Amino acid sequence: MNKFISDEPIRLQMIKDIFLETNNQALNILIQIGVKDGDDAALIKYSEQDSLVVASDFIRGSEFYLFELGYLNYFDIGYYLIVANLSDIAAMGATPLALTTVIRYRNEMTDEQFNQIVRGIKAAADFFNVQIIGGDIGSHSADVLTATALGMVKTENALLRRGVRNDDLLCVTGKIGLPITALIYFKEVKPLNSGSLLSIEEENKILLSWQRPVARIEEGLLLSENKLANACQDISDGLKATIQQMSELNNQTFTIYADRLPIDETTKKLGYFLNIDPVKIAVSASVDFELMFTLSPHNQKLCSALFADKGCKFSVIGEVNKVNKNILFDYNGNEVELPGVVWKQQTGDYLKQIINRMN
Repeated sequence: MNKFISDEPIRLQMIKDIFLETNNQALNILIQIGVKDGDDAALIKYSEQDSLVVASDFIRGSEFYLFELGYLNYFDIGYYLIVANLSDIAAMGATPLALTTVIRYRNEMTDEQFNQIVRGIKAAADFFNVQIIGGDIGSHSADVLTATALGMVKTENALLRRGVRNDDLLCVTGKIGLPITALIYFKEVKPLNSGSLLSIEEENKILLSWQRPVARIEEGLLLSENKLANACQDISDGLKATIQQMSELNNQTFTIYADRLPIDETTKKLGYFLNIDPVKIAVSASVDFELMFTLSPHNQKLCSALFADKGCKFSVIGEVNKVNKNILFDYNGNEVELPGVVWKQQTGDYLKQIINRMN
């Protein structure tokens, strides 16, 4: 039976309440840009116009399902750590500058394995043109990898989660659902079926979403520098969770259209094989490092042109509605609740819940 940390929202509220308690009003004014709304990163104003962007994230690393199954290596883990942190910088529409990292490792970790983690970190930093400027290493009872990313942005251009307007379109970059497709396929489907449902090329495609994920830095900069997005956050908790978070924060609700969702054909193939709606897979707790943002209709053409000029893509998947609930129009045009499993720091096997395979 799945177990959930059901008090997570309460604990998040505790964090907000405790850290916003201060008598230092000057400090409050300096740092509280977006803090109360749980934005992807903190903004610290260092001049009248500019802010430093700071984001920190932890990854499970050697406890990733796909690592345990042998589909990821230590190099991949190091690479993933950097992208997970840079994705939060991208979601604020900022230019990344540098990162610090912390690598704590079990005594059993070999020098070669440690070397691969660091090489993965360096490769990702080089790819995104940022520097590793410090950090810490040391032994621990488990492998723990964390990083802190730094960026900069014009304060007035920063992308925040709050700001959705009544007539906004809802948009996402790239494709959604490839990481959760990989988890379901390699953990729940392939071991139980003789032969492979997916081709080698398709398997490599879904694995790449874990091995070489992409932080949408270019897209975030296009949205912020051209003041296109009214609200924005990354989809590292999955699309359904992200929609719910933005909806609750802005007191707005959205209509989503299944036939507009940028779902890869491999996800659809897996869904049809399992006899479940591919939308349920794609919007569930998938660590998509894509951006979800809202856009005024009169900015849609400009946004499309600017994205195309840079070789970037986004999809308009829906719009703000006035029915006070988030809804989906499925492939048959029927109005239904948005399916899928929301990421809530699950301690049980949420994959089985997604594919209706509970014990």
